[in-house]
Amino acid sequence: MRLTRQTGINLVWVSILSMIVAAAGMMALYTMRYGHLPFQEALARWQSSGKVIGNELQKATGIKDLNLPDQENAGAPPPVTVESGVRRCIIQGRTVFSDTECSDQNPTTKTMKLTDTKGFVHPKPVQTEDENATGTDTDLRRKMIDKVIEKSSR
Repeated sequence: MRLTRQTGINLVWVSILSMIVAAAGMMALYTMRYGHLPFQEALARWQSSGKVIGNELQKATGIKDLNLPDQENAGAPPPVTVESGVRRCIIQGRTVFSDTECSDQNPTTKTMKLTDTKGFVHPKPVQTEDENATGTDTDLRRKMIDKVIEKSSR
């Protein structure tokens, strides 16, 4: 019996199937450990940041209604702005920052004020007038060098 053609699935499809099985296994292990998938959190963050940006644009432009005609706005909480802040509460043992999930009936709900920042800014070192005038850093360095030379000559 002589085979002239390989029968079965191609090696490329075997590798693709292996990657799919490995990805499903990794998602299952991650879900078992943390109880959720990271994509859900990322999607929720992007949606909430989009709402905050939309609210700031609405405030800056003065347009009253940014909703499309097919969107429902009935019963929606007031928009989140820097001045109004956001609510923080504990739901199922996790700290949640949200205006929709943190209701007034939840006893752990607190309103947190938002602040605009310039990002990470390193504080400027405080220098006294004596350090600037006398150059004590260079004096200390010379004294340390002299001590090392004296110790090595003994």
